[in-house]
Amino acid sequence: MREIKQYNESREIPHLPISWEEKGIEKGKKEVALEMLKEGASIDFIAKVTQLSRESIENLKKSI
Repeated sequence: MREIKQYNESREIPHLPISWEEKGIEKGKKEVALEMLKEGASIDFIAKVTQLSRESIENLKKSI
């Protein structure tokens, strides 16, 4: 811990795993939403299940 505190950015180090985890979860939700769109699920249903915004889902739909 003493070595970590020596770095200027030491306050950010504890947050790094959380940041990567959040990005991974978000990516996973988008992958699920994309598959649901391909199967014909409604945007409202996908938003409810994945907790992604309608706008995010609509943008995914445009990429199909």
